[in-house]
Order: sequence, then C-alpha cells, then structure tokens
Amino acid sequence: MSALPLHPAVNHFPVAANLLAACCLLLAAFRPRSERGEWVLRGLLLLAVAAASLPLVLWSGRVWSVAQGPWPWGAPLPPRHALGGLLRWHLLGAGISSLLTGLALALALAHRRGRAGLWPVVLVVLAAALATGLTARIGGQMAFGETEAQDGP
Repeated sequence: MSALPLHPAVNHFPVAANLLAACCLLLAAFRPRSERGEWVLRGLLLLAVAAASLPLVLWSGRVWSVAQGPWPWGAPLPPRHALGGLLRWHLLGAGISSLLTGLALALALAHRRGRAGLWPVVLVVLAAALATGLTARIGGQMAFGETEAQDGP
C-alpha cells in the first residue's frame, strides 16, 4: 500500500474519546451536585464523538484488513488463523466496545433528561473505555507485534 492507511489515523478518536468520557463521568460522580451537570455534559459530548467516529473506524479497519490480505472481502468473518487469531479477537472487541459506547451514550442522554441515575452511566462508560482500550491493545499487537522486555543495557 503506497499511502498511509486510514484506519491507524482515525482509530484514536473513539479510544481517546471513550477514555476521556470515562474520566469526565467519574469526576461528575464525585463532584458537588452543582458541578455534576457540566461534567456529565462533557462526558456526553465525548461519547457522541466516540459514537460518531465508529462507522469510519469500523469501515476503515475492514478495508485495511482486506487490503493487507488476512480477511477476504466476501467472508463475513476473518479466518481463525488470521494474524495469529488476533484479528478475530480485535473484531470481537470492536463489536463489544461499539455496543457499550452506544449504550453509554444512550444512558448519558437519559441521565441528562432525568431518566437514569449517574452510576449506571459511569459503570457502562468505564466498561466501554476498558473494552475500547483492550481492543486497541490487540490492534497494536497486530500492527507492531510483541516486543520482548530486555534486561539491562
């Protein structure tokens, strides 16, 4: 491939947005009531960024994996052995983190409307951030491989 693939350039948006949204909502849970609304709104906007970027990230990942060869275009799932089995784990993580991000966004909206408590939002956004981070970790393993720790100089 002669140009920089799109996927490594855009996949940072949902990762960073989910992690920052988790931080904002955790802060909201521990701030005085008068400040909670502002932190929830910040978290909600970050979740919206994460959710809005997901279609591009998912599409670009699919296109990149087809271009690299481990996942034939017509196949609904990559082969089990693709990239040492990591591609399937990455795909599973992407699905779970996408669903959790959507659920977190819906719960944050419901909380802003007074229809959901803050702690369910916090717990789901933390789960979304964890799933997104683990998915990114697997993606990093596929892209860069494992590096062995070195003892001393």
